Parts: sequence; structure tokens; C-alpha cells
Amino acid sequence: MHNLEDSIAEWRKSMMAAATLSRESLDELENHLRENVDQLTRSGMTEPEAFQRAVTQLGGPSTIASEFQKFDQSTWLPVKVVIGISVTAALALAIFLIARFDAARSGLLLANHVFFVTLGYTNTFLVGALGICFVGQRCLSDFSPSRIRSLTRVTFILGCVAAGLTAIGVILGMLWARAEWGRYWAWDPKEIGGLCVIVWLICFLAIHRLRGMTTHGVLVMSLIGNIVVSLAWFGANLIAGLHSYGTTNYSWLLLAAILSNLALFLIGFAPAAWLRPRKA
Repeated sequence: MHNLEDSIAEWRKSMMAAATLSRESLDELENHLRENVDQLTRSGMTEPEAFQRAVTQLGGPSTIASEFQKFDQSTWLPVKVVIGISVTAALALAIFLIARFDAARSGLLLANHVFFVTLGYTNTFLVGALGICFVGQRCLSDFSPSRIRSLTRVTFILGCVAAGLTAIGVILGMLWARAEWGRYWAWDPKEIGGLCVIVWLICFLAIHRLRGMTTHGVLVMSLIGNIVVSLAWFGANLIAGLHSYGTTNYSWLLLAAILSNLALFLIGFAPAAWLRPRKA
């Protein structure tokens, strides 16, 4: 083991001299190197042979540096798609509500309630969508530290936006209910659902700031948000109440969405790159 540690130390020195990589990037590469060495030694190789094979599989310093530079300079495609969907949804919903706008005060409250709650729920789903993409890619390859930091910022910002929009929407809904029905809150399934989404988003943002919580853990936890919003947005319609739309035709689809997110949540805790083919 002492010889392996010396070899890894020499490898780190050569990498630092030949490639402009951050300490975090080198730490990540070293973890991959150690994992590969461990797997190869368990397959029957000697430690020196396993180390040489693992170094060859990782590639030379110039190749590694260029790959990390690509990751650092480009925004992850799912992030671009999510931001695009968020902006498009806001514009489309605004146009739709303006076209159906009722000039009465209660109509204005209701339109704004629908606008803010829908966007809040949508952004919560989009955070969960990033979690799904993260779990999917992580099955094949791990993320660079810079991309992890970028995902941390994006998911926190989206979570704040979702929490703020949902809270405003719920408050506007309470004002509308007071104007129409003479009460602010009646513990209707839709109202309870909105409250649950706000509580979840507050917990999600708190998890973001917990010392020791990794971006990996945060993004896997975002899949729970998909379940919470699905139940709040669509599950509440399956229960008789003031806001029930009287349909149960999609209950099986809701169940499938919940089960698939639970499955992805469990897969998210598997080791990184567990589906990546191993070189012989």
C-alpha cells in the first residue's frame, strides 16, 4: 500500500506540472484512479499493474486538461433547456391569462393566483428535471467540480424562485377566497397541496445550506419535489373538494410518475459511472 501511495503522489505531481487543473479536479481524478486500481486488483492484477492500467485508462495530462476545460466553459445542456422552458412557460401563461382576463377585482386576483402558483409548481418540477438528468448522466460518468458548483447555484436559484412564486400564489388565492367565499382558508386539498409545496421548497433550500450536504445529495433529493408537486397539483383533483375537477382518468399516470421518481431516487445513490462499460 505504501508503494501505491508513492505512485499516486508522483502521478499528482506530474499532473500538476503538465496540466492546469484545480486541486478539486485533481482530487476527483485521484478518487477515480483509486477506484479503478481497487477494481483491477480485485480482478487479479498486481498493484503496480493495476496502477499502470488505471493511469492509461484516465489518459494523459493534456487530454484530461482539455476535457475539464470543455466542461468548465460550456453550460450543461439540461440547464439551458430548463431555463428556456421556465421563461417560455412564463410568457405563454401570461399571454393565455391576459386573453381570458376578467376585469373584475376577483378576476384579477384569480388570474394572478393561477399565474404565480403555476409558475411556482413548474419551476419546482424543473428542479426535479435537473435531478433526473443528473442521476441519468451520473450512471455513465461523474461530473467535474466546476459543473457541480454550477448545478448547485442553478438549483438553489430555481428553488428560491419556485418558493417565492408559490408563496405569492397561495397568498393571492387566500385573498381571492376571502372575496368570493368569505374566508381565507378552508383546508381544501388544493390549499393543503400548495402549503405542502411551500414547506417542501423551504426544506429543499435549507438542505442546500446544510454543512456537509453534497450537490449529489441535493439533486437526488429534488426528485422528492416532483412527487410533492404531483400530489399537490394533480393528486388533489382526485379528492372531492372546492377545487376538484371531477376526473380520475389520469390516476394511473400519477401513480406511474410517483413510482418512477422513487425508482430514480434510489438509483441516485448508486456509485458514479456504475453503468459505464469497463475496459478490459
